[in-house]
Amino acid sequence: MIRALILILITIGTDAYAQALPVRSGEHDGYTRLVIQVPTGTGWALDQRQGGAGLSIAINGVTFDTSAVFSRLSGTRLQSLSQSEPGAELDLVFGCKCVATAFLHRQTMVVVDIAPGELIPTENTKATIPDLPINTAVTKPLPGELPTSGLVLPLLQLSHRNFEDQLMSRILQSADREIVDLELADVGHRPSSDFGPLQATGELTPNLRVSSVLDNVQGHPNLAIPQFDTRPECITDSALAFETWASSEPFPEQVATLRNGLFQEFDRVDQSKALKLARLYAYYGFGIEATQMLALLPEPTPETIWLAAIAAALDNLPASTPNPFEGQQRCDGFTALWALLTEGSLHSDAQLNAIEQSFSQLPPHLRQQLGPELADILVTANQLEASRRILRAIERVLQINPPDVTLTKATIAEAAGETETAETLLTEVVAAPNAAKEAPLALARLVEKRWADRGTVTPRDLDLAASYARELRKSELGPMMARTHVLALALSQDFEEAIEHLDDVPEDGDWQRNRDQVLHLLAERADDITFLRYAIAPEGETRKIATVETAVAMAERLADLGFSASAYELANRSQDRGMSVKRAQLRARAALSEDRPRQALLEIAGDQSEAAQDLRTQAMIQMQDFEAAARLLEEIGEVEAADHYAWLAGTHDIDEESLNVFATLTRVQASLAEPVQRQPDKPLSDAEGLLKNSAKTRLQIVEMLNLVASDVQN
Repeated sequence: MIRALILILITIGTDAYAQALPVRSGEHDGYTRLVIQVPTGTGWALDQRQGGAGLSIAINGVTFDTSAVFSRLSGTRLQSLSQSEPGAELDLVFGCKCVATAFLHRQTMVVVDIAPGELIPTENTKATIPDLPINTAVTKPLPGELPTSGLVLPLLQLSHRNFEDQLMSRILQSADREIVDLELADVGHRPSSDFGPLQATGELTPNLRVSSVLDNVQGHPNLAIPQFDTRPECITDSALAFETWASSEPFPEQVATLRNGLFQEFDRVDQSKALKLARLYAYYGFGIEATQMLALLPEPTPETIWLAAIAAALDNLPASTPNPFEGQQRCDGFTALWALLTEGSLHSDAQLNAIEQSFSQLPPHLRQQLGPELADILVTANQLEASRRILRAIERVLQINPPDVTLTKATIAEAAGETETAETLLTEVVAAPNAAKEAPLALARLVEKRWADRGTVTPRDLDLAASYARELRKSELGPMMARTHVLALALSQDFEEAIEHLDDVPEDGDWQRNRDQVLHLLAERADDITFLRYAIAPEGETRKIATVETAVAMAERLADLGFSASAYELANRSQDRGMSVKRAQLRARAALSEDRPRQALLEIAGDQSEAAQDLRTQAMIQMQDFEAAARLLEEIGEVEAADHYAWLAGTHDIDEESLNVFATLTRVQASLAEPVQRQPDKPLSDAEGLLKNSAKTRLQIVEMLNLVASDVQN
């Protein structure tokens, strides 16, 4: 009886209803395609006529949404689309000598193809689907023979057609967003096909209730959250606020203003002015004076402790114990720079880019004061190119070539294992007084070599490049030397002048390569403000970047700074073909930044790299699918993190050999969930068992709280 009722419900249709059907379009080689999604079983007809066609959909009061049709068409085969009134046919007017053909795809999409051709008049030029009438209520009796292959489905899974419709809707939405392309079939009528019977797995359980372990700790405000990263928290630039330690007024005037009134009545110290004086002295490089001002303050605060460590570093003195910047070379901003200077050695997790960018933001007098010491630390750590860049920043402040800089450059070249003969020969040619033509060529090769090594150029070479660019501007070597000068400026981190030279250059291959070199260096070396000034380009400007490597470098820097939309634009350029995996990961990062985890999963589908697994884990966490996140973390060997999210998911799928806090908590939780064995026929024994179970439960809860508390303390 139930089976017969189900068959009747499947067979009986519902009246078609009025709705706005979106019309999607696509330009293909040799034809233009229109796609209209319709409910399953809806009738339709295509009326072909000279110079156009009319499409009718058997839905009462139907309207067509054609607003997005021409935005994706570049040809002229379709001239216009119109509908006279709701329920009327969709009138297609062709802009060429074309004919239209139509077919039904997957029972839910009417596909109309417009291609060049001659319309052959017939008695009936209306293309219809005779076996798909208007979807109205069926009044005829059921046929004698009905297919029974689909009856193996349980009642829970009889709506598999809805799943197909939802999947098709997702595909069409992805086509609108240009994530996928619709490649349905070639031009011409195609018979519609249907899915075969959907076989049930028999493993699904109805009436599932999903809950988190956090639901069970409501009402426990004292439950602490364990800390996994035992390293000290990074000191942010906003908390340090180094750029606010001095104003634009001359240093003597600032000192005089603050010292006036430093000591008040009864020799009381104005603590606010003392702190400001300490900041001011530190900003201008006077470490001992800053320390003296800090000694006037009664009690140390986090800010005064930071100031004391910076003041010691300014005078090359050992930092106070404990060092507030210890272990913070991994951080971003000025914190990494001060951590390196106070600790005196480069750590393996140091953020070298953040250190260089912070150094470039220091005032000139501090760059001159701290630069040599910083360069020596980097040379000791075998960070040769970084130390060279630091020296270049010092040279820009001093405007001279000091001997120690030259010595450090020689040390760097020797440690780098560069070809001594080539380096010596190029230098000799550049310095030769009689090499009128060869010297510019040698200089161009030397600057190009510095670019390939991600090195830097000396002020002498930079000035020489500028001189040659001006002197030879009207010769055949002029364009090459102009490009050499621009690249030398970028290697010297003078990005403003380098990009200014690129504003009025021809759009040929050589200059495009030069532009990419400058933008690549901008992404690698510029401070945040300078980088964003030139990286946030107007719409369409991203096409001026020729190589995918440069686009990826800039997109990655933008993603690190949180500009997800700009990073996505650079990583999603239609002309790029290389580095597809890296570009997809950047698009996924941008999607995660905009709280679109499902889009991120689509971007990295098929990528099984460690970076993709990390992004996939972040997406699962954003969707609060902690169980899936735990599985992904377990695959990459993050056992403790996997146990953490398995605990949050409330699952008991924990490795028996795991000994971390969350594995133990999960085992205790599973023990608490075990049912109590009751003895209804023995009241006294039953009561005794309940008391024992209650005591055991209390002990287990105490054990859980102790585990969490001990983890927080550790």
